[in-house]
Amino acid sequence: MKKVRSYTSIWSVEKVLYAINDLQLPFPITFTQMTWFIVSLFAVMLLGDLPPLSFIDGAFLKYVGIPAGLTWFMSQKTFDNKKPMGFLRSVINYAITPKLTYAGKPVKSQKEKQTAAVTYVWRYHNEISN
Repeated sequence: MKKVRSYTSIWSVEKVLYAINDLQLPFPITFTQMTWFIVSLFAVMLLGDLPPLSFIDGAFLKYVGIPAGLTWFMSQKTFDNKKPMGFLRSVINYAITPKLTYAGKPVKSQKEKQTAAVTYVWRYHNEISN
C-alpha cells in the first residue's frame, strides 16, 4: 500500500476511459496515455519521411506500433521518481537556467572570466586615453 504524505494526492485521481461512445475499449486508458499516443502519432506522421522512420514499410507498425510502444514506455517508466515528461522538463530547465553558487552569485566559466578581463582592460585603456 502506498504511503500518503498529503491529502492533495488523494484528490488528484487521473481520469480513465473505458469506452468511446458505444465502442468498448479492450483495456482502460488514461488521458495521459491518450495524449502520449496522439502526440507520438503526429510526430511519426511529421517525421515519417526522415531516415529512421522512412525504412519502415508497414503502416500498422509505423502508425500504431511505434506510438503504442512509446505510450507504454512513457506511462511505465520513471526517472528519479518522476514521470518522463516531468524528468525531461527538469533536465531542460537545469540546462537553461544559469548555475548559481551557494551565495546566489552566478558562476562564470573560464571563457567568461577571460572575456570579462579583456573587457575590463579595454575599458581601462579607453578611459586612460580619453
